[in-house]
Amino acid sequence: MLATFAAMLRSTCIAALLSLVLPAMAQAQDAPKREIEATITGTGKDTLYLANYYGSKLYYADTAIADAKGKAVFHSPNGYKAGLYAIVAPGPKFFQVVVNEPVIKLVTDTADLLKHLQVKVSKENQVFLDYIRYLDDKKKESDLLRAQLDKNQDPIGRNGIKAQMETLDKAVKTYQKDLVANNPGTLVAAFVKMAMAVELPEIRKADGSLDSAAQYYQYRAHYWDHVDLTDERIVRLPVFATMFDEYIGRTVPQVPDTINALSDALIDRTDGKNEVFKYMVNTITHTYETSDIMGMDAVFVHMALTYFCPNGATPGRVDWMPADKLEKLCERAHKQAPLVLGKKAPYLCLTDTTEEQWINFYDLPQEYVAILFWDPHCGHCKKELPGWAKVYKEKMKALDIAVYCVAKAVDSTLMKDWKAFIREHQLDWVNVGLTQRVFEGAKKDPSKYIPKLTTIQSLNYAETYDVYSTPKVFLVDGERKFRGKQLSPEQVVDLVTQLKKRKRKE
Repeated sequence: MLATFAAMLRSTCIAALLSLVLPAMAQAQDAPKREIEATITGTGKDTLYLANYYGSKLYYADTAIADAKGKAVFHSPNGYKAGLYAIVAPGPKFFQVVVNEPVIKLVTDTADLLKHLQVKVSKENQVFLDYIRYLDDKKKESDLLRAQLDKNQDPIGRNGIKAQMETLDKAVKTYQKDLVANNPGTLVAAFVKMAMAVELPEIRKADGSLDSAAQYYQYRAHYWDHVDLTDERIVRLPVFATMFDEYIGRTVPQVPDTINALSDALIDRTDGKNEVFKYMVNTITHTYETSDIMGMDAVFVHMALTYFCPNGATPGRVDWMPADKLEKLCERAHKQAPLVLGKKAPYLCLTDTTEEQWINFYDLPQEYVAILFWDPHCGHCKKELPGWAKVYKEKMKALDIAVYCVAKAVDSTLMKDWKAFIREHQLDWVNVGLTQRVFEGAKKDPSKYIPKLTTIQSLNYAETYDVYSTPKVFLVDGERKFRGKQLSPEQVVDLVTQLKKRKRKE
């Protein structure tokens, strides 16, 4: 515990400090006016930087020029929001500052910023500094005991060392509890309380063994017990970001429906408008919008449609995004919503190379269908499809998997190259496409094809299936529900094999 917390306090790397030229992060006009005075011997006439945490990252907040004695005063007319900050001297070297009081005065020198740091004005920073130094001392004791334990092979001696370690751990916990109790309402107390583990009883089964499932649910239910999610100051404490990432990314099972439900429950514990609400909504949405894990786009869609996008008369709950960006996000979410795993695939019926036979993948007899979108002039597609053909012949057919291969063939050159590629590589699966004759004919008279032969969604398949690049792959099951996306042919085989095994067990 000591090692983990000490590492968290020093989590900002020097490389991150070199990026302080990034725009200031949300130092709003109505932030409280504060004065931060830092005298650092050895920085005479140097430029010092003030950086604020937002989540786990540091962002440029302000600069000040030190006088000949190294005294610099940060006093922005825009004020500074409460949080954990860093004062950065040339090197770069830095030390952390709790910003929550009107006036803060600190003194140190470049020889060792933290070791020589003195608090002249600021109760919270004195408490914080004492705490850091206490943890450092206790960590040294802990490391020494750990080394002794590793060397000692005598059971009695080891038990004695373990007892000392337990005593040390209890002392740290007592220090933390006293600090929180003696400094109510302060940011440093909130900071320390968040870093404290929630103590929970062991849950055992009737036979006396540990009930790991019940332990997990208890841990998850009490994960946020030491955090006030209505206190927006916490978004500027890196410990909050660390806890949040751990909870969303690892504590919560990575299943879209579960992530959505637990994310909503957590967001509901904020006041629905403060910076904690904003941080959670933005972070979850961005994380799963950019995720490479199959199926996680369902979380992005849920977040977008729940918090960002208006629904009829119900407005979105996000009021901080520019209108043009909000429109694009909602357009993307609405486009992806019908394509998430578990949804029934949109109807798709196109003609084969004869332009006479119309084939709807819903009518294919195979239990599973891999829908493969490609372009005969796409270099990557032409490299990928022969591999697909090989796996299809060797493995997919035996697993009752069809390939419904959709080509773009809207002009004579594409049409010619499409047919040539099929012949050259003996693509004996279902080959359909949006052909030149159909494409031109539908533009002139859609009723020639719709609804007796196909649908507007089929002819606009690129829009319907969000085919912005090729190749693009979907796997659907017997109910024609999406079961996979952007899979390689080997992954299709593996997934279908797993699905069949699971089905046999049910």
